[in-house]
Amino acid sequence: MKIDKQNPVANALDTRAQARPQVATASASRQAAQEPPAREARTPKSAGGSKGFNLQLNQQLSSMQAADRYLGDLSEQLSTLKLSISRQLSAPQSASERETIAHHLQQANSLLAERSKRSGQSLDANFKLRLNEPLRSRFTIDGLESLETIQRAGKETLLFTAGRALPEPVALVLDEGMSEEQILRRLNSSFGSVGIRAELDPDGALKFSMPENDWQLFKEQLKVKGEGKLFPALGNGIAPTTEDGFLALSAALTQESFRELRQLLDSVVTALDRISSLRQHISLRQEDVREFLAQQESQDEKQWALNFAGAVFDIQGRKASNYAVVTQTVVAQAQLTRFAVVSLLS
Repeated sequence: MKIDKQNPVANALDTRAQARPQVATASASRQAAQEPPAREARTPKSAGGSKGFNLQLNQQLSSMQAADRYLGDLSEQLSTLKLSISRQLSAPQSASERETIAHHLQQANSLLAERSKRSGQSLDANFKLRLNEPLRSRFTIDGLESLETIQRAGKETLLFTAGRALPEPVALVLDEGMSEEQILRRLNSSFGSVGIRAELDPDGALKFSMPENDWQLFKEQLKVKGEGKLFPALGNGIAPTTEDGFLALSAALTQESFRELRQLLDSVVTALDRISSLRQHISLRQEDVREFLAQQESQDEKQWALNFAGAVFDIQGRKASNYAVVTQTVVAQAQLTRFAVVSLLS
């Protein structure tokens, strides 16, 4: 449903609803979203949208549990690393203490490398929870860091290849005097067929994203040929890329000066704070899903539908009927799907 069609429905219902009917409608709406999954979880013979709806909720719950376990392990490892670095900074220790720090750092990096697998494909590289879509890697390509850079280059044709990571070469044709919107549209038009998207981040930098499963092979084989402005015409080397990530721990810092060690400690402390907040968020989400399912164990789908329809149209029956409002309400309800409700609640 388009957004511009929703406002009239919401306004019409609000102007006709008193306090009590609104509560009844909200209650009925929650019953609409909640009941079918729990009912059909108890009756495997049921088929259709309700079964898929219930499966989606349980998959999300499993993914959040995996993410929380992974974050717990990572937090424990980073806490150990934090303690070792703090000891080194407070009173410089022997060479063995530095080796201990390097060992803990290596273990932390190993856990970071296992993020996707250990979190059940629910945490991206920026440690953002992704429950309703496959994980995507976000990255920049050196030479295409901003739209201004592309505009200054003017007319040029770029050819992107990445071995097996791209089913076929991608040609990007840039013209003189293109606006930022035109460049973004051209980028997405060229790369869309291979699953790569282009967008601007909050700072205005040009970012690309692609399915995380394809990223490793792509970055190792990406080559770009141009006409000498943005990229050389005979460039056969691998095009440098930089992946966005939540945390990068360099083992070299353990052998550097006090300042570098202090920077490493600050990074670890910041990461621990972020992980703690994320685990709290995941815990609240898990409670919501469990409560959502538990409240519906004794509900009946037919009764829910009857109550919901009655609550909606009871609003209209309290005053003189308004054909336009009824029409808008019917259209709105006809286009409402359970999947949309779950996506909003999650």
